[in-house]
Amino acid sequence: MLRSKIKLNGWKGKRREENMKIYNPVLDDYVEIKRPLKKIVSLDPATTETLFFLGLGDKIIATDAFSYRPEEARKLPKIGSYTHVNLDFLEENRPDLIFSTMGAQKDLTKKLINLGFTVYPMQVATSVSKIIDNVIIIAEVVDRKNEGRELVNMLRKKIAENYNPGNIKVYVEFDLGGPITIGFPSHVSDAISIVGGKNIFDDKDEAYFTPEDKEILNRNPDLFIYEPKRLTAYEKERFLKKMEERGLQQFRARLVFTKGDYLAHMGPSFILDSIPWLRSLFTSPNR
Repeated sequence: MLRSKIKLNGWKGKRREENMKIYNPVLDDYVEIKRPLKKIVSLDPATTETLFFLGLGDKIIATDAFSYRPEEARKLPKIGSYTHVNLDFLEENRPDLIFSTMGAQKDLTKKLINLGFTVYPMQVATSVSKIIDNVIIIAEVVDRKNEGRELVNMLRKKIAENYNPGNIKVYVEFDLGGPITIGFPSHVSDAISIVGGKNIFDDKDEAYFTPEDKEILNRNPDLFIYEPKRLTAYEKERFLKKMEERGLQQFRARLVFTKGDYLAHMGPSFILDSIPWLRSLFTSPNR
């Protein structure tokens, strides 16, 4: 549960300014958040999407290069990635708040805090429930609590609509410069279990790792899902050839492509769009 407390900064005439100190579990400390927020920078695609869902798209002055959900986010200035950011932009615009994420942005987060910026790092979602939890956290940080509750209720409803007990064996592979798959502590593995599947590597404690092709063969998935960086005809052909080179051609008839950055995304649309898509794979007449 989030812990928060108010710091009173004094009076301006009859109007009192209030800054909120909100606990951050990543930092194990309180972050003082300006009220009201006027300028937000989001360096985390999931947070960017959530902010738009909460009605704060007009407060976002810049994002990372991978924040393109919803469509309006594409139009915002792109000032960084997971490992770097345009410090000149931040110094010039002095955002009230910067959202970051952990993992690859751990060092960047520390750097921004040391430079005096107000940064609220978000935890990486290791389950579908954590995606919802992050919505609640963001809603409190930006003071959109009612909107946050409404969004969370919508997400819970969508999960309930797509719950489908089953045990179809599933293998998921991402193109991250090489084959990467998922273990137990990942939002994708959790989602697969919700909609009627079983990740063949659900016994692994690593969220993301490079699989052994012989292990894929031994575990013999009923469904093989491949997520490229971006789906094109060339990418389809390239991967089919790669499967043959790896000795995985027996799974061609079980292969399904995503459009790219679809299952990897950790924002609300993963629950609203990706989970129903996953369930459709397990409930199709051909299965």
